[in-house]
Amino acid sequence: MKLMSSDQMNPLWRFFGRPTWFSVDLDVIASNFRDLKRIVGSSVRIAAVLKADAYGHGAPMVAETLLSLGVDMLAVATLDEALELRRFFPQAHILVMGYIPEDYAQQVVGAHIAPTVFSLSFAHALSNAVTQSAQAVGTGRFCGEPLPIHIKLDTGMNRLGIKPYEDPVAVIENIASLPGLEIEGVFTHLALRDEQSDHTQFELFEEILANCAKIGLKTGIHHVCDSIGTVRYPAFRLDMVRVGAALFGVRPYRMGAEYDEFRFPTVGTLVTHIARVRRLREGEMVSYDSSWKAPKGGTLIATLPVGYADGYPRCFGNRAQVSVHSQGRVVRAPVVGLVCMDQTMVDVGGVPGVMEGDEVVLLGGGEIGLEEASAWGDTNRNELLCGIGRRVPRIYFSGGKAVAIDNRLSGSTLQRL
Repeated sequence: MKLMSSDQMNPLWRFFGRPTWFSVDLDVIASNFRDLKRIVGSSVRIAAVLKADAYGHGAPMVAETLLSLGVDMLAVATLDEALELRRFFPQAHILVMGYIPEDYAQQVVGAHIAPTVFSLSFAHALSNAVTQSAQAVGTGRFCGEPLPIHIKLDTGMNRLGIKPYEDPVAVIENIASLPGLEIEGVFTHLALRDEQSDHTQFELFEEILANCAKIGLKTGIHHVCDSIGTVRYPAFRLDMVRVGAALFGVRPYRMGAEYDEFRFPTVGTLVTHIARVRRLREGEMVSYDSSWKAPKGGTLIATLPVGYADGYPRCFGNRAQVSVHSQGRVVRAPVVGLVCMDQTMVDVGGVPGVMEGDEVVLLGGGEIGLEEASAWGDTNRNELLCGIGRRVPRIYFSGGKAVAIDNRLSGSTLQRL
């Protein structure tokens, strides 16, 4: 996506109080989805994982794009995330992959959200909620309909799921006997420790499902793979894959040569503009703790109106670089001193003609790669994206034009342009 100049963006600044935003290219999301669809083929369904506000990109607009392309399911981690999507998309098929307390069974049923089940007690709570809903005539669009559920097996990740020693076949059989519930699918999650352990997990999953089939249990669609598993293990794709990171340009590690044509380019670009430029004399300090001082001969320091409260990590101080757009040039400059909660300082002594108001790319845009930036912070790429804070507006582009703004602090979460 080509970045817009400050003059072009000025009309949009009326929507927020500082020149800092996260640009999201919906066309790139669409392209990444199509690439993934080509990888898995027409017989494999795709669940788009939009947890953590679509990895920081804003779930409603991302979901709208993917639903228009025919994605089979939207998957999130929490009930609140699912309910947000339900408000925007009344007919969408939504799966909650994480834990939901039993006390919220009625809300799950009322919104017709597909929950993940890994205990008999939760299954009973859901079944009772469906029965109560059916008895309360006219209390909801989905009144009386069976609730689709997905059962999770723990094959080695050791987070959520039914363990093999808990007699999963018997548990699934008991769940299947409860009124009002429909087992839409059974799934597990790979720990991705190494190839051998991944195969062990997959074989255990298949063994449990085979034992279910022996006694006539219908277990619906089977799914194992996240983005990495989808690319790495074609044999594991089964009926459906759950892709999240790859949609947003987090390219799976150790992709085989056969997939090199699928680049999964970055979707979002974290942008700000220089608020202040001042000359520092030799030896002057920058930011807290005096962790950086101006070199011999002094330098120019630019202050950026963005900090760790916006998701630009504090540990990037004295480690990261930014991309400064000045006088028609794009020049990298180092972050100096500790990153503050709301501001970051950059040594721009090597940027010819640098001025206040110049655009700065902090992350993405084909200039500051996610992999490089995650190394600066000793973290992973998903954490960087998910950490972009709620006070950073999301600006959505399609066809090279801004089409919507999501500004969480404005009182209106989504404005079409």
